[in-house]
Amino acid sequence: MNFERIMSKGFKDKDEGNIIKWESQSVSDGQEVKITFLSKNSPYRQGIWFITDGGIEVMGQTYSSIELWEDTAPKEVLLKCFTENGTLSFYNIWDKGEGKNSQSYSSGMVIDQKDKEVIYGCNDIGFETDFDKLVFSLEKL
Repeated sequence: MNFERIMSKGFKDKDEGNIIKWESQSVSDGQEVKITFLSKNSPYRQGIWFITDGGIEVMGQTYSSIELWEDTAPKEVLLKCFTENGTLSFYNIWDKGEGKNSQSYSSGMVIDQKDKEVIYGCNDIGFETDFDKLVFSLEKL
């Protein structure tokens, strides 16, 4: 399993090398991270897939990895990260009605640091984008 940031080859081929396909944030074992869904601008269902090497606890339940969907998760979700390698990895996911999709040639995220929060703007498919298909924040607590 990869635990390092991966940049989008699709956007790099279009001379936009700052688009993240797979993100990794450093966390300590037992650290909580708050995910806040800020907006969605897509006809498709949008979400985020998370993984650590030791599991993620959400509302008292521990998972090896977890999907949070904007339309079914609470607006704010606390993730308790268990890890030996110190990494929380994630990427954006979407569903056009035919099942979960991710990691397409034109999918990815842009980031904007705002004080203690990192704001992620996501794209699902297509190169003509404002990276607003899903916007969420991550704050380490």
